[in-house]
Amino acid sequence: MSPGLPLGKLLAVTAGLPDKKPTTQPASPALPSAPVIDGDFENRLAQKLTNRIKKENMGVQEKVRWQDTSREALPEAFNIEVLQNETMYQKFLRIAEGRQLAENEFRIVEKKLGVSTKELLGFMQKAVQSENAEWLPIFEQVRSRYFCRRCGSSHYEEWPSLYGDTYTCLDCREIGPLNSLQILFRLHSVDVPGQTRVDTDKCKPEQTVRSYSLEFTFAQEKAAEELWQQVHRRKAQETLLWAACGAGKTEVCFPLIDSFLRQNKKVLFAAPRQDVVHDVQPRLQKNFPEYNIKILSGALPQDMEPSKLTVATTHQVLRFYRAFHLIILDETDAYPYEGSRVLEYGIRQALRPDGQIICLTATPSAEILLRVKSQKCAIVRLPVRHHGFPVPVPEWHKNKLTRDRSLVELKKVLLKLITDGPILVFVPTVALVKEWTGVLKMAFGDLRVEGSWSSDAARREKTVLFRQGDINIFVCTSILERGITIKGVQVAVLFADHTLYDARALVQMAGRAGRSAECPVGRAVFIYAEQTQAMIQANRWIQDQNRLAEEWGCLNG
Repeated sequence: MSPGLPLGKLLAVTAGLPDKKPTTQPASPALPSAPVIDGDFENRLAQKLTNRIKKENMGVQEKVRWQDTSREALPEAFNIEVLQNETMYQKFLRIAEGRQLAENEFRIVEKKLGVSTKELLGFMQKAVQSENAEWLPIFEQVRSRYFCRRCGSSHYEEWPSLYGDTYTCLDCREIGPLNSLQILFRLHSVDVPGQTRVDTDKCKPEQTVRSYSLEFTFAQEKAAEELWQQVHRRKAQETLLWAACGAGKTEVCFPLIDSFLRQNKKVLFAAPRQDVVHDVQPRLQKNFPEYNIKILSGALPQDMEPSKLTVATTHQVLRFYRAFHLIILDETDAYPYEGSRVLEYGIRQALRPDGQIICLTATPSAEILLRVKSQKCAIVRLPVRHHGFPVPVPEWHKNKLTRDRSLVELKKVLLKLITDGPILVFVPTVALVKEWTGVLKMAFGDLRVEGSWSSDAARREKTVLFRQGDINIFVCTSILERGITIKGVQVAVLFADHTLYDARALVQMAGRAGRSAECPVGRAVFIYAEQTQAMIQANRWIQDQNRLAEEWGCLNG
């Protein structure tokens, strides 16, 4: 019909109109059939649509009329031969399978396929007619609220447009803004010729012939086997792998990942932070060299190349729809994932209905532990590090850090730590990073002291230098509390009693010490003015993990 309307507006003005299924001409293998509609019905319907458009106060003044969509009426630029190319169509299916594409992503697919916009739309419509895909308006109305179909959020900004009230989603802008005048294309998972299926019973961990870069300990083998059993039993769609900091929880998932990949099933490894994603992808590539493992993060251009094993930040996962049979979700309690209904919605939406989610963390949230208690989530424990030494229990030093004498006492503590290795100093705010970087530079003039925070332009460069041993004392916010292993590092948490630090943050920061097999013993020190429940709980949490590891008979030190 002409004038063209945004899909959301079109559905609104056509709601409740008489439903008369037209007869069709024989279908072309590549093109939609041209409907043959009774002339009187056509005219009445056009008039009703015209009246409704005027009633909606849209700025469209044209009268509705019908356009010929037969093959002969197509514009010259529309290449029929391209749409009839089955090889090209199958390539399109492989690229777009399991994705939800917004209009601002169409150009990327066009470039990948080497086709025009009209030809791409032809492939999309062919998939829709085959019932493998669907066109959707960006927003869905539920009662008086509108919800973004990509991220599930009802947080939007309203603004006037030619077509009346229009809405822009405010929660998924990081991967490209969407508004209610646009459309969303979803291609469901489809069987592409050449795929094979393998019986799940034949993919047990002990039958994996692959050798990994990390030789499993008894505890890791036990956890890997138990993880496979939980997924295989399917008593719950979700499993929590609760591991000690530095226990090798990522590697423990390798046999399970391998079993899914050998069934030609798609696997996603997701994490909230770019640092973790960029660190994990090379480890996966090393252990699964036959796969081209894609990495999706805001730091890289969007990659449409299909892959059986994808690594992505949780924001990038919003681009997928029922795409993955297995999702490994690392650091489930970390910012920005924890507490974000949008990112949680994205993970659930990206999972196939028959899929499984494995949640990895050393510090599970109260919410996921409640799901474990109610048997909605299975649990697997891994309480010991791969080298068999216990997680260092934090030492406490009372110090208000306000006077010269306080600084003298702090320097004594740090001098003892520096004899064992470089020091990672955590502070709760960016302002304190800048302040204490200066203070420690003055106190340790013969050592290199640097500081960093999330928006620091030199953050990556400084982190690399610290990893290489070129920085002696590194002051930072929570940016390095997770997903980093530095040989011989010692930990000091200044203002450990700060309200920004809960027990899980303190456990993660302390857990940076003693992670490497070369230096399995490290120290973590909490500097505080007043004792807090978070400090008490953090110590108790670490002690409980070490006690369980001892009960398993897995501790070396």
